[in-house]
Parts: sequence; structure tokens; C-alpha cells
Amino acid sequence: MKEISINELNINPSIMIGKEWMLISAGNKDDFNCMTASWGHIGALWGKGLNGNPTVELFVRPCRHTDKYLKEQECFSLSFFSKEYNKDLLYLGSHSGKDEDKLSKTTLTPIFIDGIPCYKEAKLTIIARKVYVGKIEKEGFVKKEIIDEYYKESGNEGIYNNSSFHNVYIGEIVKILVEE
Repeated sequence: MKEISINELNINPSIMIGKEWMLISAGNKDDFNCMTASWGHIGALWGKGLNGNPTVELFVRPCRHTDKYLKEQECFSLSFFSKEYNKDLLYLGSHSGKDEDKLSKTTLTPIFIDGIPCYKEAKLTIIARKVYVGKIEKEGFVKKEIIDEYYKESGNEGIYNNSSFHNVYIGEIVKILVEE
């Protein structure tokens, strides 16, 4: 992998995140976890306060094992892969690192850049430093149908599990790596 300037990043986040997915990873060489995600943002927020660097925004349910690592660590990575790794991403998104060494069931090879877990096979890796942690709140929804579609407990009409509302992580992009 080679590092490129943050200003050289030229992608369509809607396609890369929403349709091709990303792998969120956090932890250290001794203990880390990853999860597949199709929700997130890459853009600009608090630009001058973050040295003019763009930001990433992640949405992770508190029940996901990776959430613990995101809370504990200062930095995290987002990895993007070619389509040949879709089977691996599907597996990593549907199994918990709490229950098994799920990465060993894939063809991905973890590497560590500045101590942050990344993957040798990634076509693009973004390393970000956490600058904000929050939570999606039920009261904030203007379009209430979203709550029913994404947050209602199954089988319990009108009952919402507050712990299922996503945590929000905003990170300043500090490094971008691409495959050589």
C-alpha cells in the first residue's frame, strides 16, 4: 500500500459505502475487531478546526462487538475492497468476533499501520482519529417511519429498544492508503 495526500482522494462515497460496503476496524495488534458496514458518510465538518481535513461518520449499533473497540481506541480504519472480497465482507458482517475468530474464516490478511488494523487486500484504506461520539436519539427523527423500519423490536409493535439506536462516531481523516 502507498500513502496518498488526503487531497487526492476522489471517490463516490454513496457507491463505495452504500453499495460496495466498507470494513470498519478498531483495536490494536493484540486485540482488534472488524465489521462490515453499508451506512456512513465521508465529507466535511469543522474543516478549519481539523486542519482542513475531511471527516468520516460511522453508525454502529451498541450491540456490535466492534462498538467496544471504537469506544476504547483513538483511531480506527475504514477499508474498501474489490468485488472479489464480497463473500468475506458478507461473512464479517454476519458473524461476531465475540463468538469466534471470524477473520480466520476469510481470505483477508490483517496488517497494522500506525498500530491500527487494516488489510493487505484493501484497494483503499482510510485511517481516522475520533473527534466526536454521540447517539441517534428517537426524539430526533422527523420522518418517524424510519424508526419503525430500522429500530422497532421484532414482534413487539410500538416497542423500541433504545440500545438498538446507533452510536455515531465522527473521525478526522488523518491518512489515506491505496493499493500499489
